[in-house]
Amino acid sequence: MFASAYASKFFQRIKLPLITGFLVAGLICGPYVLAFLPMESISGLSFINDLSLAFIALAAGNELFLKEVRSQLKSIVWNVFGQLIITFVFSALAVFWLSDYIPFMREMSTLVKVAVAILVATIFVARSPSSAIAVINEMRAKGPFTQMSIGVTVIKDVLVILLFAICFSVARTFVSGKELDLTVLLLLLVELAAAIGVGFVLFKAIQLGFTVKIPAFAKGLIVLAMGYGVFYFAHWTSEISKPLLENGFHFEPLLACIVASFLLTNYSRFRAEFQSFVEYFGLPVYAAFFTLTGASLSIDILAKVWGVALILFVVRLVSMILGSLAGASLAGD
Repeated sequence: MFASAYASKFFQRIKLPLITGFLVAGLICGPYVLAFLPMESISGLSFINDLSLAFIALAAGNELFLKEVRSQLKSIVWNVFGQLIITFVFSALAVFWLSDYIPFMREMSTLVKVAVAILVATIFVARSPSSAIAVINEMRAKGPFTQMSIGVTVIKDVLVILLFAICFSVARTFVSGKELDLTVLLLLLVELAAAIGVGFVLFKAIQLGFTVKIPAFAKGLIVLAMGYGVFYFAHWTSEISKPLLENGFHFEPLLACIVASFLLTNYSRFRAEFQSFVEYFGLPVYAAFFTLTGASLSIDILAKVWGVALILFVVRLVSMILGSLAGASLAGD
């Protein structure tokens, strides 16, 4: 991680973000290049992902300060619409149209091709709050465009959870030939409500932690531990519920952490202290997370499917541009 943080400074010199350096360093140290990190080590370090994602979600909610975001609300709403609807529809149609050129889709029936197309389109709609926040923090970016960007990224990340559940249910119906199971959607609503409830409990716990008179660094470690605890609790809940539910009960820990930090930022007196926590722990957490992500990239699979990957990359890029243009036009930006 230290080597990655040092090497990433080279990428800043050529006008690329630090996270690009972290990813490349992780790739070089990973199992497919120098093998400093063998595959079994990467799976054993998965707890770093949970710890980092907890921090990233907390940092995302911290960006949604209502007094600042309210002036960008119209832009945020229309851009979320453009990114969700236009990007999703264009991506789904493009993947379906290209299905004969994608090896694993060639022999599928029309309904199964539609199922794959809508699932791929949902993944194309999803964004990465982690990379967006990392770049914004690194550039110390402020202003209306930054506020709109982070608002769209975070809100859409929440809505994509719902979109994916719906599309997955529809896709499973198309593949199996069974009727659409509405109980899946009902379970999803319960899981979303559970995530919001856990987020509220986490908000109260962090608020209580900030009232204790201990050094700021110790408070930060406590907040990180609480965030990680939410992910651990989500995994534990999923495992113990599998005997009762076919796929287990999955509440979204990312959403819970976003809710907690949103409430802390807007409805407590600890916004400044929480902002300091995000800034202090940001760089080491991003270094660990993105270096491990780079090491986890499956280069062997990419080598086999690079042609398809390149086509899908272009489709996603074009769909993002069309969605952004549509959203910005509707908002009058």
